[in-house]
Amino acid sequence: MTWLARWRRWLLRLEGMEPADVETEYLRSLFRNYLSNSPLAIFTTVFLYNAAPMLPAGNAAFVWVVCNVLFHSLRTLAGIAYMRLVDLNLQELRLWGFLSVFLQMVDGLLMVTLALVIYPTLDPLGQSALLMASLIIVGATASSFAWRWWSMAVYVPPTYFAFAWATWPLEHAYAKPVAILVMVFFILYLFYARNHRDFVAQAMDLARRNGELARGNGELARELRVKNDELQEVATARSRLLATVSHDLRQPAHAIGLLCERALTEANPASLKESLGDLNELSQSLSASLSTLMDLTRLDAGLVTVNTAATPLSQVLLRLDAEFSASARHKGLEFLLPHSTHWVYSDPDLLHGILANLVSNAIKYTRQGRVHVLVSESGEFVTVSVRDSGDGIHKDKLELIFKEFVRLDASESGTEGLGLGLSIVRRYASLLQHELTVESEPKRGSCFSITLPLTTADRQQSETHANARNLAMKDDRLLGLRVLVVDNVDMLLSNMSKTLSTWGCHVHSAHNITEALQVAEHHRLDMVISDFHLGDREPDGLALITAMRSLSGRQTQTLPAILMTGDVSSQLENDALKRKVRLLHKPVRPALLQNCMLQLLAQAQAQTQVEPEPPAP
Repeated sequence: MTWLARWRRWLLRLEGMEPADVETEYLRSLFRNYLSNSPLAIFTTVFLYNAAPMLPAGNAAFVWVVCNVLFHSLRTLAGIAYMRLVDLNLQELRLWGFLSVFLQMVDGLLMVTLALVIYPTLDPLGQSALLMASLIIVGATASSFAWRWWSMAVYVPPTYFAFAWATWPLEHAYAKPVAILVMVFFILYLFYARNHRDFVAQAMDLARRNGELARGNGELARELRVKNDELQEVATARSRLLATVSHDLRQPAHAIGLLCERALTEANPASLKESLGDLNELSQSLSASLSTLMDLTRLDAGLVTVNTAATPLSQVLLRLDAEFSASARHKGLEFLLPHSTHWVYSDPDLLHGILANLVSNAIKYTRQGRVHVLVSESGEFVTVSVRDSGDGIHKDKLELIFKEFVRLDASESGTEGLGLGLSIVRRYASLLQHELTVESEPKRGSCFSITLPLTTADRQQSETHANARNLAMKDDRLLGLRVLVVDNVDMLLSNMSKTLSTWGCHVHSAHNITEALQVAEHHRLDMVISDFHLGDREPDGLALITAMRSLSGRQTQTLPAILMTGDVSSQLENDALKRKVRLLHKPVRPALLQNCMLQLLAQAQAQTQVEPEPPAP
């Protein structure tokens, strides 16, 4: 409590008041006691007066009895009046507080008059009865006055001191011991009042804490209800997910099986090529759906981390061109991407995820016409827009398209998908704090835009990007690259090796770490591509890459490496990041793999150029 609060509290006590809530409870307790104590005081006064020896008419005893009866009658009425009041304001509480102190002061004067004027005139038996009754009545007020020292000060000490003062000079053997006993009772009264005050304070504090706890429990209950509703929504979403996956992943899988059977029996080369083209399209569709599910799983598990940095926009655009130009061309759409020299401050992987989903949706829902990616600069920001000539979206459904498992007019468009792409786009944009907007008109197409902050790149980043761009523009960009591929599944190992060979790479293969180290002992390698799981009894792919980088005299710590996995684990992502290993989640499309390889090569070349040459011996 601050000194200002203590000063205010002391002033309130000085004028007979506590804080409003305490004052209200005190006055209620005090005036409730008046309803019982005052009638008892009236009865005791009349009884003792009638039982006392006859006194001369007009004496002080009679006058005191009349005054005392009138006073306690008025105090009883005051108690009744207060108990009928509700919702008193601060000014009314102050008036009733002063009234209570005044009533106790008058009561104290009556008790002092009784002790000094009437008490000495009685016989010993009357004195004993009066003293006992007075001390009991006054002592019963200890609980009432525990919170009000001023009320007690004007009533209790004067009464005890007056009776002790009047008892001390009496002419009987027990006078002085009784006077001392009265003062002992006064001390006990003070202790009892203080203890009762502490007890009431603790009780009020406990009641306050119980009230706070009750409010906290109410809030907790509300939070639990909200969480329960969220869990219900998640359970419903998961049910929709299973139903959607069951349909939309089985469809292309079923078609792939039929096409494979047809391709195996096809004798006409043209028909075989057509079947293989359809297989490629279905494979890409299936791969995109699985990638979308992987992204959703990582988002829901909280495994998506934001690593913002200066990013060349052209690098992201080149990657989009490599991934989607063939799909757009196959569908007969005009697919245009601009050349950009802008550098933006963003996470390159998440930014690619946003634009890739937007481009994929544009191609998917555009029957004919165009899909254009536009870049426009405005002040300190650059806006990347994906515009199509598709069917468009009604304004009342623009917000609905960002919800999970929503595919507007999917049955009419003849497209397949999970309805998760735009939901992931919004969540990625929210993580990056990039503004996402959409404009659309029915039959006129749609335009999705993402606004990115501009930044500048340092010299090393510029050189890395320039090398990557130069490599991407070469026809023989991967020609002669010495690559080690590691996978414990023969079919996957064979297909990966054949794919890299068609790109002009010189490929070595291995099933585990032992075979990989044997290859490294006899051949110099430019890159390692490994699966993560290499068998229950074998070290994983990350351990394999670390072992190969540590080969003395053969490899360096910067040996480019790619780790492919279907696992969603934040620990694996962190470990790969610490060891500078590029992590790709399966399924990995060939264009994405090729782009990743080019980026790693460009980074390795840039690092080699900036490293100082070793000093001559």
